[in-house]
Amino acid sequence: MPFASVNGIDFYYESHGEGPPVAFAHGVGGNHVAWYQQVPFFSRNYRVITMDQRGFGQSPDVNGYGRGSFVDDLRELLDQLGVGKVSLVAQSMGGSTCMGFTVRYPERVSALVMGDTLTGVQLPDDLREKQRANGEATRDLSQLERVVSKTLPLRDPAKAELYLQIASFNKNNENRFNQPSGSVTAEPITMDGVVAAAAKVPMLFLVGEDDILSRAEFTRAAAQIVPNARFAMIPNSGHSPYFEQPDVYNYEVARFLEQVLPRE
Repeated sequence: MPFASVNGIDFYYESHGEGPPVAFAHGVGGNHVAWYQQVPFFSRNYRVITMDQRGFGQSPDVNGYGRGSFVDDLRELLDQLGVGKVSLVAQSMGGSTCMGFTVRYPERVSALVMGDTLTGVQLPDDLREKQRANGEATRDLSQLERVVSKTLPLRDPAKAELYLQIASFNKNNENRFNQPSGSVTAEPITMDGVVAAAAKVPMLFLVGEDDILSRAEFTRAAAQIVPNARFAMIPNSGHSPYFEQPDVYNYEVARFLEQVLPRE
């Protein structure tokens, strides 16, 4: 199995296909397996890199660096793989990884997709307050209620169960909202930093129409602040359109990449 020695841990990753590199960063309920519906699609034209971020899947956070090390972990992995410039696709928690990397290293990012996420970004006061209130309102919902549309367990109960099974391999799910003791602190992602990075990096903000965690109106409002950012909404999907509506999700991401990446 492919492991890289990354910042003191055995970091699990996979690489599929050939072409311009695209790295996928999962959310709290995911790990590298979550992208099983994206890997065969994108690996036809791209080098697809998936990973278990530290504390998830097969990447144990043995030194307790926590989420504050996600950006450094990504940089170290890309360095070891010889990837100088990459497109990034983030889901939920992975937004702090990918936007954090983009703000810090815009010269290394060809394009950025922020899927159902404003995680880690210091939003304007009014939008931040709406996000805070929404977080309180959804805090006690079950995992499935939070991450997929209300209709998925009814129309495809096996797929809803698969989501829970994938999440069950994450050792830190019970403490997923807290940094472990001894963790490093992530650099704040300011809106000024996002705007500056967007001058160099094309960005797509994508969201499920029925997302109750990162609501579509919040995502659209944030995208409107970022110069030249694009916005797309996936119908009949909650917080995880990559999982719930993969055909539409893949189409939107692929169309964006085709439009913004230089042609060879």
